[in-house]
Order: sequence, then C-alpha cells, then structure tokens
Amino acid sequence: MEQGIIAKKEKAVIYARVSSAEQEKNGFSIPAQLDLLEKYANDKGFDVVEKFTEAETAKTSGRTEFNKMIKFLKRNKDVKTILAEKTDRLYRNFYDYITLDATKTGYSIHLVKENVILTPN
Repeated sequence: MEQGIIAKKEKAVIYARVSSAEQEKNGFSIPAQLDLLEKYANDKGFDVVEKFTEAETAKTSGRTEFNKMIKFLKRNKDVKTILAEKTDRLYRNFYDYITLDATKTGYSIHLVKENVILTPN
C-alpha cells in the first residue's frame, strides 16, 4: 500500500489596510479585506502564517504594520508571498514600492481585486 504524498503549502502573509480610522468607521472594512484574502488563500492553497492590519495612510513611508511585515518577511525567509486586496492597500509611495519590488526582493505579490500577481521573474 502506497502512502500519499502530502504537498507542502506555500506560506503567505496577508496585509490589509484602510487609510484612516475614520475610513474604517465609514465602511472601508478591514474585516471585509481579510475575508476576501483568506478565501483567496484557501482557494489557491496558501498557508497564511501571519496577518498585518492597520488604519494608516500609505502616502508616506513608515507605517507601523507595514514595517512589521517587512521585518517578519526578512526573519522568515521561507515566506515569499504577500496577499493584498489591491495596489493602493499595499503601497502608494515610491519608497514602499521599492521595498517590495518583486523583481528584486523575490516576493510574489497577489493583488486579489485587480487579479494581478507580481512575481520575481
């Protein structure tokens, strides 16, 4: 009797953001983003190992949870996938774009609502 081979799931992090606490109160929901991203992760077979959420503008660099995510990724080299709702939820300034440039960092970035996957290749 042969034993089945269990495929190892690719590890991913989720990043969800609204621009301000006021936006969060007015219907731009982090829980809705998390629901979307968790469903996507499940459908695509990702193992979500960490979630980062915040209510802070992305026009300038220095967001608390974004920076925590970058530090987490640097410490956990086996995590190479970032799931976000769309581009402007992940970054809106040049510094953060450069920080996550898929061609240089080796991360795959899935922008779920835009149906875009940025890869290192």
